[in-house]
Amino acid sequence: MSTKNLRLIRFVKGLLDFLFGLLIFAIMALVLWTALSPLIIGKGGNIGTATVPVTIGVGEEPQFEVSFSSPAKDEIRAAFVEEAEGTLRLETTNFILVLMANAAKLISGIGLAYVFYLLRAVVQATLDGNPFAAENGPRLRRLGYVVLLVGFLNPLVQYIAASEVLNRLPVALPALNPGPTLNAEIILVSLLILILAHIWSYGLELERDKALTI
Repeated sequence: MSTKNLRLIRFVKGLLDFLFGLLIFAIMALVLWTALSPLIIGKGGNIGTATVPVTIGVGEEPQFEVSFSSPAKDEIRAAFVEEAEGTLRLETTNFILVLMANAAKLISGIGLAYVFYLLRAVVQATLDGNPFAAENGPRLRRLGYVVLLVGFLNPLVQYIAASEVLNRLPVALPALNPGPTLNAEIILVSLLILILAHIWSYGLELERDKALTI
C-alpha cells in the first residue's frame, strides 16, 4: 500500500473514531436527559421540549395560502403550499411527550453508532494489511441490515410520536399532519450495501477455491 493511501486510511480511521466517540457521548446525554425528565419536568414549573416532524397542506384542498407583498405577475391568481415538511416544537410539562419525541432520536443514534463501529472494524482491517478479510463480508451485511432497519423504524416511531402530539393539540392553522414517510434513499442505500456484501463474500469464496485448486 502506498504512503499516500495509508495516510488517507489513517485519516478516515481517525475521523470515524472521533465521530463514534462523539455520537456515544450524545447518546448517553440523551438517555440521561430522558431518564431524568420525570424528575425534572413539571417540578417547580420546569418545562421540556419535544420536537416531531409534521407535514403542512396535506388533504383534498390546499391548506396553506401564500400571501403576496405586491400584485403577482404573469396573471397569478393565488399560490398554496402543499405537502410541505417541517418540525413542530413544543414546550411541555408532560415527560411522556418528551420521551416519545426522543425515542426516534435514540433509534437513529444507536443505529448510526453501530454503523460507525462496523466501519471502524473494516477500516482497521485495511490498516492491518488485510482489507479482504473474511470477517468484512458479514460486517458489511450487518451494516446493510442495520441501515435498512433504522430506515423503517425511525419514520415509524416519528409518525407515532407526531400523531400522539397532534392528538393533544386543539385545531391548528395551518392544518398539520404527522410525518415523515419512509425515506426511499436510505432503503436504497441499505440494499446497495447488502448487494456489495454479497459480492464481497462471493469474491472471497472464489479466491479461496482458487487457492485450494492451486
